[in-house]
Parts: sequence; structure tokens; C-alpha cells
Amino acid sequence: MSDKYELEDKENVFLNRDVALKGHLANSITSSPGTRRREPAQTTKMRRFTPATTRPSGFTISDAHRLRQQINEKEQDLDSLNTSLMTLRTQVESQTLTNFTVESKYLNLDRQLTELKLDVEKLNEFEESSMRELQHKFDIESQEMMVKHQERLNLRKEEIAAEIDKMLQEKQSTYLDVIENLNYNIKALQEKKENSSRELEQKIDSAQRSFKQEEETRREKLSQLKLINKEKSASVKHSIRNLNSKINEINEISIPSKQKEYTKYNSILNQLQSKNSDKQRDINTTKNQITDMDKCMTGLESTSKLRNEELARMRFEIKRMKVELVDQETKRRKLHSQLQDLKGNIRVFCRIRAVSADSKLIKFELPDDDLNEDAKQELSIVKENVGISNSSSSYMFQFDKIFSMNHANEFIFEEYSQLIQSCIDGLNVCVFAYGQTGSGKTFTMSHPANGMIPLSIKKVFDDIKELDVQEQQWEYEITGKFIEIYNENIIDLLNPQSIEKHEIKHDDINCKTTITNITTIPITSPSQANSILEQVNKRRSTAATKSNDKSSRSHSIFIIDIKGSNNATGVKTFGTLNLIDLAGSERINVSQVEGERLKETQAINKSLSAVGDVISSLNSNQGSHIPYRNSKLTYLLKHSLGGNSKTLMFVNISPLSSNFNETINSLRFATKVNSTKLGQ
Repeated sequence: MSDKYELEDKENVFLNRDVALKGHLANSITSSPGTRRREPAQTTKMRRFTPATTRPSGFTISDAHRLRQQINEKEQDLDSLNTSLMTLRTQVESQTLTNFTVESKYLNLDRQLTELKLDVEKLNEFEESSMRELQHKFDIESQEMMVKHQERLNLRKEEIAAEIDKMLQEKQSTYLDVIENLNYNIKALQEKKENSSRELEQKIDSAQRSFKQEEETRREKLSQLKLINKEKSASVKHSIRNLNSKINEINEISIPSKQKEYTKYNSILNQLQSKNSDKQRDINTTKNQITDMDKCMTGLESTSKLRNEELARMRFEIKRMKVELVDQETKRRKLHSQLQDLKGNIRVFCRIRAVSADSKLIKFELPDDDLNEDAKQELSIVKENVGISNSSSSYMFQFDKIFSMNHANEFIFEEYSQLIQSCIDGLNVCVFAYGQTGSGKTFTMSHPANGMIPLSIKKVFDDIKELDVQEQQWEYEITGKFIEIYNENIIDLLNPQSIEKHEIKHDDINCKTTITNITTIPITSPSQANSILEQVNKRRSTAATKSNDKSSRSHSIFIIDIKGSNNATGVKTFGTLNLIDLAGSERINVSQVEGERLKETQAINKSLSAVGDVISSLNSNQGSHIPYRNSKLTYLLKHSLGGNSKTLMFVNISPLSSNFNETINSLRFATKVNSTKLGQ
């Protein structure tokens, strides 16, 4: 802008100089000698010279010639000044146009920056909402785990209480049996003691009675005998002494022995009573334990009641959360679709093939993880021109993502795995690998362990399993078809011996594509799908060329149809995932193929060229005709390349310097694809 003002100042200076010069010429004419009056200084018109007859005195012809010469010189100066003025005006206008162009570019860049900031803010909001959703899911799972743990704890408590009750009942029955046996023994001993005491008393009473009777009888006899026969008194006294000795013997021997037996039985009774008291204490202790257990069971019952109430509340909360989770899943689908739309319906990832360390490589300048102003990563390739000048040529390309030779398939898959969710949500997704023969397309797509196709199948089942864990009430039916396009002919790799003709039919209303007479199998697990992949990869058409010992001569296409229905909301989805390993592009003069190989190469290059034509038509004018029918490949992918589909292309390139031209051609084709914007 300062240059503009400076040029305008210069233009004003020249205009002032032009006016001043014209005024000076007029003054010089009117101020000649002999003139009687002076014209004003602002006069711009010159006087006519009068003829010689009326010419004032003192003004000669030489003066007139001199004045005419001065006028001519001034007019030449004026013409040069006018020329300079026109040049300056032209410069001013060009500078103004340049400034306007710069300002328009600046406004355009400012608008793009504002849109990019808005996109970044939307992505940040989506990230925050995703984190909140993940935290919410984590809280729900934690609460479910706590509820399940509490249920297992309550169940274990009930089992322990039942075991305690069983043990108490067994011990109580055992103690009762022991007590009954002891009471029975005590009763038997008491009865035996009472019987012994009665028998002893009866014997003593009978002995005393017999002694008394005998004593009375003897006394009567003695009195009688004393009266009758005093001589017999000595014998009677002797008999009395004998009886007294027997009585003493009974008193000294029999009675103490019976008392000892009584003492013995009494000690046994005391021992039994002490044992009975010990058992009674055990019984009292057991009763106290039973009382404590009853109190504990009462507390557990109240706790269990509270837990049941809490469990009912949690079940109600879980039911509410499930309903909310269905709504959140619907919102997630919309946000996921918006995020994928922001990333672009057609994306291009560039992958550099890994080669041995001693190979002669192209000079690459790989990007950092940072993105440029177009949200892309840049790849720079430098070609050194060998010759007199020793100059170099630089090529700059930009893609959505660039992977070096050190990146593994798992890392690459993480960058595009979200497209699998888009397919589960009901969109058509197309993933294909493009590049020259020998650039690593089959390794990227079909490696048995970690190719994009096996990892995609595993991701599909993992995402569906996660929905089952969340109890989203989704049911999915997964089917697969595996075909190849060889020389513009469709071959069913699941039934290669079939001689039926296969035709492609489109449902433009529902954006669905079917192939007649093609084998369709249900896919139930990743392992089943991988075993099928291993079989069909062996049936694929390959051949050796100058460029590659085992070159793929056909386009391999694995079609996965995912049909879903939600029992809670009634929503139904249908998405198709096309996983394509394209045949390698190659120049005929490089591969040096002949005969059948030449025909194959021509068919391959024609179909790949048709892909480029379709993409150009999609990008140039959405209302114009799109040549899908130019090849079987593009016609099959009609609903996966256009409309609301999601497309990802892997451009595989070779870093070898001998493949420089093919690498540049592949990158240019990929750049053409990456610039395509699909209409919704």
C-alpha cells in the first residue's frame, strides 16, 4: 500500500510540473520586449504572433525563431512528461491490481484459517464429548462390577450362614445326645444307689429284727432255762458271747465295706455331676453363640434388605442408562459421520515400501507429524540430474498421511480403523491399494497376519462384540464375497470352476450393488474369514514379469456386507466394505511383456485409467456424466466411489532409484485422487 501512495505522489508532482511548464511558456511569450501589457500567470493559452506589419518594434524574426525553438523544446519535454505520466499511471494500476490480488489472497487465507479453526474447535468438542462418554461408560461398568461383587458377597454370606446353621445344628444334636446319655447314666446310677441303699437298709433292718427276735427268744429261753436249768447258763453265756462277736464282726466289717461302696458311688456321682456342669457350660456357650449368630443374621437380613433396595435402584438406573446409552449411540453415530466428513470422503495414504539397507534409494524428505495449512502431510522427492550442470529437480506432494519404511501394518491400520465403524453404521466404504507392480500392495492389504483385510475383519467383530457388551440390542448379519477382475471378466474365487456369467446390478435408490450368480457365505468369526482368505489368495491370477517375479495380474476384491437391526429402536442399517488389492500398474516398455501378459497389462492399465477418469469426473462437475461403465472395476464400485461413501486409497511406492519414474507417476495419480471432493 505504501508503494501505491508513493506512485500517486509522483503522479501529482508530474502533473504540477506540467501545469507550471505551460504557465512558464505563456509568460515567456507575453513578456517579450516592447509588449505593453502582461497576461496573468495562470493563463495556459498562447497568443498568436501578429504579422510583421503590426509587430511591435524591437521584436525581430530571430526572436520569433528562438521562441518557436523554445516552444518546440518545451512541447518535447511535455510529451516526455506525458509519456512518463502514462507509464506511472500504468504502474499505479498494475500495483493496484497486484495489491487487490494480494488482499483477495489474504482474505481467502483468512477465511480458510477461520474455517480450519472452527473445524478444530468441533474436533475438540467431539473429543471432549467422547471422553465424557468413555468416562460415563467406565462409571456404569464400575457400578455394574460393584453390584455383581455385592451379589457374590451376599451369596457367600448366605452360604456361610447356612454352613454355620448346619454346624450348630449338628453340634447341638450331638450335645443333646451326650446330655441324654449322661442323664440316663445318672438316673441309672441314682436308681442303683437307691436300690443299694434300700437293700442295705433292708438287710440291716432284717438283721436287727432277726437279732432282736433271736435275742428275745434266747432271753426267753435263757429265762426259761435259767429257771429250768441253771446249769445251762454257762453255755447260753457262751452263745451270747458268740452272737456278740458276730454282731461286732458285722458292725466292724460288713457295714464299713458297704459305706466304702456308698462313698465310691457318691464320688462317681460327683464326677458325673462335674462333667455335666462342664457340658452345661459348653451348652450355655453354644446358646450364647447361637444368640450372637441370630443377632448377626438379623443385621445381615437388614443389610441384605438395604442392598436389595439399592440393587433395585441400581437396576432402575441401569435401565435408564441403557435408554440413555441408546440415545448416546445415535448421537455418536452422527458425530462420527460428521468427523469422517470433516476428514474428507476420499482420503489418500502414501506408504513407502521397505527395502534392504544396501539398496540405492530415491532422495526423500519425509514429513514430521505436523500438518501443513491444508491439514496434509508433505513429501518431497529430489532427483539429481547427472550432467554438465549437476542440477537437481524437486517434486512436492501432499497427502492425508505418509508412512515411512519403518511403519508396521498395525500402525497404519490404526489410522483408518474408524472407517470400519462408518461401515457398521450403514455407509459404503472402499479401501484399495494402488501402485506399480512390486510396491507392496499385497503385503499391505492381504498379509495373513497383519494385512488390512484380516485386521478389518477382526475390527468388525470387535466393534460388534463391544456393542453386545454395552447391551445396545444390536443384531448383525455378516456375509462375504470374494471375486477378482481378470481381463475385464469377473471370476468367483469362492467357486472358480463355475461357468455361469456374472453381471453387476445397481439399486440406485438404496445405493446397493449385487453380482448375479456369485457365491455368498456367512462370516461367523475372524478365524473362519482368514482361512477363506488363505484359500482364495492361492487361486488369484499371478505371473512373472521383468518388474516383479510374482506380479498380481488381476484386481482382488473382498466384499463384506454388514446388515444390522436394533430391537429397541427399530433402526436398520446396511453397509458394504470393499477391500481391494489392485493389480500393479506398469509400463509395457519396462515390463517387456508379450502375448498373454501383454493383454493382461493392457487390461490392467485400462481399468486403472478408468478409475482416474471417474475420479476426475467426480471432482470436475457433479452434474456431468461419470464414466463408471468404462471398466468392470469402476462399475462395480459405483456406490463406493461416489455419493455419501467413504473411500481410502493406499498409494504404495517403491523407494528404489531405478523406479523413480513409476513412483512419480503413482504419486501424481494419488494427488489427483486426493484433490477430489464428493458431493453429498
